[in-house]
Order: sequence, then structure tokens, then C-alpha cells
Amino acid sequence: MTLKFFKSVQWKVVVIYLLLILVAMQVIGAYFIREVENYYINNFTETLNTQSNLLAVNLQRYLDVDMENPQEDLEESRTGDINYLVNNLLALRETDVQVIDRNGVVLTTTEEEKGIIGQKNTREEVNLALLGTRFEVTQIQPQTGHRVRVLAIPIKSGVRTIGALYMVSSMEDMYETMRRINGILFTATVISLLMTGSLGILLARTITIPVKEITKQAAAMAEGDFDRRVKVYSNDEIGQLAEAFNYLTKRLREALSQNEEEKQKLSSILSNMSDGVIATDREGRVILINSRASEMLEVEEEVVLGTTIYDVLELSQEEDRILPLFQGVGSILIQPTRNGADRVVRVTCRQLKKEEQASKGIIAVLQDVTEQELLEKQRKDFVANVSHELRTPLTTLKSYLEALEDGAIQDPEVAPRFVHVTLNETERMIRLVNDLLQLSRLDSRKAVMRKRPIEMKEFIIQGIERFSVQFQQKGLQVKRSIADSLPPAYGDPDSLTQVLDNLLSNAVKYSYPDTSLAIKVYVMKDEKTLAVEMIDEGMGIPKRDLSQIFERFYRVDKARSREMGGTGLGLSIAREIMLAHQGDIYIESEVNQGTKVTFTLPLAAMKDGQQVTSREDHHVG
Repeated sequence: MTLKFFKSVQWKVVVIYLLLILVAMQVIGAYFIREVENYYINNFTETLNTQSNLLAVNLQRYLDVDMENPQEDLEESRTGDINYLVNNLLALRETDVQVIDRNGVVLTTTEEEKGIIGQKNTREEVNLALLGTRFEVTQIQPQTGHRVRVLAIPIKSGVRTIGALYMVSSMEDMYETMRRINGILFTATVISLLMTGSLGILLARTITIPVKEITKQAAAMAEGDFDRRVKVYSNDEIGQLAEAFNYLTKRLREALSQNEEEKQKLSSILSNMSDGVIATDREGRVILINSRASEMLEVEEEVVLGTTIYDVLELSQEEDRILPLFQGVGSILIQPTRNGADRVVRVTCRQLKKEEQASKGIIAVLQDVTEQELLEKQRKDFVANVSHELRTPLTTLKSYLEALEDGAIQDPEVAPRFVHVTLNETERMIRLVNDLLQLSRLDSRKAVMRKRPIEMKEFIIQGIERFSVQFQQKGLQVKRSIADSLPPAYGDPDSLTQVLDNLLSNAVKYSYPDTSLAIKVYVMKDEKTLAVEMIDEGMGIPKRDLSQIFERFYRVDKARSREMGGTGLGLSIAREIMLAHQGDIYIESEVNQGTKVTFTLPLAAMKDGQQVTSREDHHVG
């Protein structure tokens, strides 16, 4: 309620008026008080100086006497004259006066404490006055907290200082007067604010009442009511605004009735929209295309408006499948070729028309089915690859088993060789099935990773030793670059052993004889990841194949890969295992220049400053 109150224009105007008056009164009051205070202080100081100077002049003849041989009767007479003079010449209220001789002894005082008469006044200001220096200052009495004016002036005879006049005059009456003036100003300010607030409310109402009516009319227009009119109260700017608003209401009512047909078209388009939408007129020219359709076809809306839908969809009007499509029947798949985009779009068309009327155009609904088509293609390719990979060994098995059945089993030289071939083909199918099962477990997130800290130096050395015989047979020289102080990585040793063995096996298979294999292990710059690099000097991989090297059953040289016993799934499994470890694997290669394979692993987690040593089981995913 409070926030709504301050959002009102009426109260904003009132508050602004009040603030203006308040600021003006404060500025005037501050200036007035300062000037009055200066006036009173100057007047008080001038009066005090006049009184002190008058007293000093009249006291001179009483103090300019021979004090070395004073006569008692003369001393009493002089003291009486000084008292009479001080009491009759002093016109300031609440002012204490001390008359002090050249030795600093108090001769008389107007203070209630008469015991100081005959005592020596040792105040610093008195001493300065006795030395001939005038002293004047405003102080605050610690006993009462009142401000007083302290004045000490020398009494001279010629150039000699014969005494001093010490005066302490209270300024409290003056400041009491100032406080009264402040009270009067405060009362005037409050009265001014009340009067200004009342006038501000009246003024604000003259502005806000027409504005409120215009606001109500705008709300009514938003609800579809264009029959109301705003009352015009005056001929000023507010009245002109009301008249302009009434004119606007009339024009809007006319425009809405004229655009009713266009509204029907837009309503039909919106009701059929699912993804990208293109609307055309009866001539096939594009009259509307939404942002999603522009994105799918990689065109700009301003460019395609007015062009034919055939050009936008990159279709030929002579194609047999186009005629029923633009008659509002069926759908087709297209592949936009702009900017080399690899996208598949399903286009479904409907006629744009009212009931029992001729078609006024068509609406083409576009759906991006690239991912579905890619999945379908991968599924078909996978089934074809599996069928092909299984058919080859099964055909070999069948032919050799038929030969054995036909009598080769009785031949002591041929039978063992045929049995050996069938065993090899059987093992090849077993490896293929095992790889497929492992990929299936990884895909279904059922594979369990028993992760723990791994000392990578020892892990890599053990892998190299497992392939030492193969290295010697091919003449490969292994160059290791592994620091002794490597922190442990975190992963499943069994899965990582499979990855390492696969990469070492590939290095042996595809390296040229009598070359080198460099293995480097290091901590990456983020200090959270450990990287393992393997660089061989082999036949390499063409650049066109690098982007597909991790696809299942993908082989750069299919015939040679099968001869070497590969299933085409090793790198696919390796990538899935590395992703399950929150790591990565990537390959850089050039033909006949060698291949660089890098895989990364997270370092072992740190808890309370100690490395994790317990084993944890993680389901992939």
C-alpha cells in the first residue's frame, strides 16, 4: 500500500513541493540565523569592549599612585572609589569584573566570592595584560556549560602598565534569544509546509484526475472497449492530451476493423505453427518466415520476403514430389546446402484458406530432423557393420568346416591347419562380441569403474613391458619421458589398462620397422589433469579420416585392419572409457609422418591434505 501511495503522480507533486519549501526555508533560515548570530556577537563584543575601555580610562587615575609607601586612609578611600566606579559604570548583565594592580593583586571584584580580594591573580590572560597585551576569547565554563566572553586589557599610564582589568561576561542571554528565533523559524516552516501541502494537493488533482481517466480509457481499450471517451476539463496541455487520446481511440477502432482479414491469416498461421513456419500468398511468394525457419534454412528474413518458396527451399518446380506438397498433401525431406550446412529438414505444407474459399496461399511447417536421421543412419550402419564383421568369419568357418566334413579331417597335414583357422576365426568373433558387449554396457551406463589412485609411472612401465616382445620383433625403440615426482591419477586400472594396451597395440601395428615410439607423461597447466602422449613414426592417418576415427567399425584401411586382427571398435571403446573417467582422448596425425595420441585423466582428489587411497566403485555416467 505504501509503495502504491508513492507511485502516484499526485503525491509525487506534493512531495516535490514540500521538499522545495523545506529546502528554501532551511537555506533562508540558515542564512538568517548566521547573520543574526553574527550581529548579536558583534554587538555584544562591541558593547563589552566599550565598557572595558571606559572602565580602564576611569580606573587609570586610581591606579597611578605611589604603591611603595601607601597610606592606610588613602588606600581605603581609593578602594571605595574603585568599587563605586565599577558598580556604576558597568552596564552589562551577568558580567564579573576584577580590577588588578601592577603586581597582579586583585583590588576589587564584582564576583560573589570576595575572598579573592587581596589575592594574586595568576591567570595567563591576566599576565599577558600586565605585560601590555590585550587578550580576548570566547570560552565555555566547565561548571555550567555556558559560553562566556573573557577579556583582559591592560590599564596604562603613558607607556607604563599600571594594572589590568579582567572581565568575564556571560553570553547565555544572547544564545537564548537565538534559540527563540530558531523556534519561531521552525514554527514558520511547519506552517509553510502545511499550507504548501494543501495547495500542492489541489494543484496535483487538477493534473492527475484527467490522467487517471486517460489511464482507465487505455485499460478499457486494452480489453477491446473503444466506445468510451475521455472527459476534457480544460483547453490546456492536459485537455489537448485528452482530445488526442479520444482521436486515437477512434482511429484504432477503424484500423482494427480494416485489419480483421489480416488477423484471421495470422491466427491461422499461429494455430499451425510447430517449428519453423513459412507463409506464402497464392502466387507462392513468401509473405512471412519466422526466426526458426530462417535459422534452419540459413537465410535472412528481409532477403527472402517476396521470393518464391521454391527458391527458399531450394526445390525445382519440375520435380514430381513438389506438386502434391504445395497442394497441402504430405511432406518431404530437404537438405539445405547454403554455407555448406549439413542439416535435414522435414517440410510439411498446408493450404491457407477459409472454409469453402479458394486457397490464399500455403503454410510450410519446417522440422529439423537432422539428429533423428543421423541416429537412424548410425543404426543402419551399425547393423550393417556388425552383419559384415560377423559374416566374414562365419563364411570362413562354414567353408573350412564343410571341407573337414568332406574328408579333410582325415588328412593329417590339412586337418590341423583347418582347425587352427577355425579357432582363429572363432576367437575373432569372440573378441568382436566382447567388444560389442562392453560398448553396450558403456552405452547403457551399467559398466562399473573401480576407481582408485594410480601411480602412472609404474602403470606405463608395466604396459611397455607387456609389449616388449612385440617392440623387439618390429625394432621399435621406446623413449620414455616420465618424471619421478608425478602425482597419482584417479581411475579404474583395468579399464585404463585396456586403453593403454589398445594404443600400444596400434603403435606396434602401424609404425614402420626400426623406428621410435615416444611416451611422455606430464601434469597439464591446470594442475588438475595428467596427460599421456604417445608419438610414433608410422604410416599416419589422412586428415579426412581424423574426424571419424573414433566411430564404431571405422577403419582407415579396412583390408589391412582385418588382416591385423582388429575389430574396428578399439578406439571407440577407448574414448568411452576416457569419457567415463572425466578425461579425454584425441589424435593428431599426418600421412607417413606418424601419429600422436593423447589421453588425459584427473589427478587423485585431495582430502584434508592427503591423497585419496580408498577404492571407490562408480557406475559409468
